[in-house]
Amino acid sequence: MSEPGVQYFDLSHFGLVRISGADADGFLQNQITADIYRLNDQGWLLAAWCLPNGRIVSDFILFPVRDHFMLVLPSMLKDKIINKLRMYILRSKVTIEDASDDYAIIGLQGPHIDNVLQDINLSLKNESLFSFDGISVINYRETIPRIMMVMEMEKLGSRMNRIFMACKEGDRSGWSLLDIKAGLPWVTDPTSEKFLPQMLNLDQAGGLSFEKGCYPGQEVIARLHYRGEVKQRLYLGAGTGEATPGPGDDLEYAESGRLFGSIVDAEPDPAGGFAFLAVADVKLEQQAEKRLRGSESAITGLQSLLKS
Repeated sequence: MSEPGVQYFDLSHFGLVRISGADADGFLQNQITADIYRLNDQGWLLAAWCLPNGRIVSDFILFPVRDHFMLVLPSMLKDKIINKLRMYILRSKVTIEDASDDYAIIGLQGPHIDNVLQDINLSLKNESLFSFDGISVINYRETIPRIMMVMEMEKLGSRMNRIFMACKEGDRSGWSLLDIKAGLPWVTDPTSEKFLPQMLNLDQAGGLSFEKGCYPGQEVIARLHYRGEVKQRLYLGAGTGEATPGPGDDLEYAESGRLFGSIVDAEPDPAGGFAFLAVADVKLEQQAEKRLRGSESAITGLQSLLKS
């Protein structure tokens, strides 16, 4: 039975990294920006791994599965993160491995998701994360329900056939557009090692802890928090023109040519033009005309995503 308004998305452009072993929790706590013990309350976290200079190599969704942890991140950065993390294992009892081939990642979005889940013996609970029979469901808790399902390959079976029958297929850009409009920033290859965690608002998303112990980049990140001022933050914006910018493209003031920010991600908007997330100056020249660098594409709106 088809559910009007519910879309499914093949999210195979994301990869999975599995971190297991007796020391996995302590190892992660000493490596990433988030306090992993907040998972007990929040279910999943958007966190990052940084270089010693504080710049993000990759951000990821972190969630627990039984006796191990999983990272969901853009596939293009998966190998880079695995190699970086393995350098710090030393004598820890930790295994870090690519788990992408063991799971399928599927997204669902729409007002009647619960009907689809009930048909595959699941239910959209109030929790941010719930797991059952080889499936982990990440609940984004948005106004229109949206979830990510990480499913063991051998558990797919008839479940996927039911999803295909019940839902309309969405494309990758459609899911990315939902992430953009939700203010969920993904670091990709062009922007890896470019942004500090505060620039992506990880401090406001629960993915950056200033209370826990050291991790790579912690000294720089903490100094900015306690002694400095975050000069750039995350914005949601819209632009005109047929050409959609790519990650890392610069934003400039039309008259002076002075740069004031750079694109994190952008997708065409069915309403026209494109929508994007950008890291841009906190002190913007509000009345100045803004555009993509070297382009006639005007920036028609910039909305700060800082929580008041």
